[in-house]
Amino acid sequence: MDRISNLPDEIIGHIGSFFSAKEAAFTALLSKRWLNLYENLFHLSIPAQQSICWIGSQVLLNKYPNLKTITIKGSLHYKDDDRGNVESVCECLEGYSFLSSCSIEVLKITECKGDIGEMVQIKHMLEKLASLEILVVHLKPRRDDTKLQITVDLLMLPRYSSKCKIWVKHSLTKSSRI
Repeated sequence: MDRISNLPDEIIGHIGSFFSAKEAAFTALLSKRWLNLYENLFHLSIPAQQSICWIGSQVLLNKYPNLKTITIKGSLHYKDDDRGNVESVCECLEGYSFLSSCSIEVLKITECKGDIGEMVQIKHMLEKLASLEILVVHLKPRRDDTKLQITVDLLMLPRYSSKCKIWVKHSLTKSSRI
């Protein structure tokens, strides 16, 4: 047995909080001792791209009962239909009902362009995450002149939890630097 596997569950959970979802899954395959990692994981980073489906997200969130923070690294996933209708949510998130039972308190999105599809996804998440206290959005709009409008739109979205605060962070672009 390796030295890391001899550590207490709390420390293994803390170490696991730095893993991506993929890395956490691999560690569980490598060692039976790391299977308990799921129960002690409080933070999870999920790499994301607009074009990649989140079909495993429902199962993933159910495996982490103590999960409090999710960081979505990249763009939110959404699906346009043939007519460009972004209200048609991808099957992987259909209904969002699985989010109602999540105990997520902090949701961080590292790259939001402010596209309609992303805003629809954020709206659905805010309406379902009952325990959400903080949504942090790192805004990276396609044009600098849209930052204010996107920020206002984000702050006006309805929320399930009255405790939920939205923090919008702006990235400096070459054109906005002084």
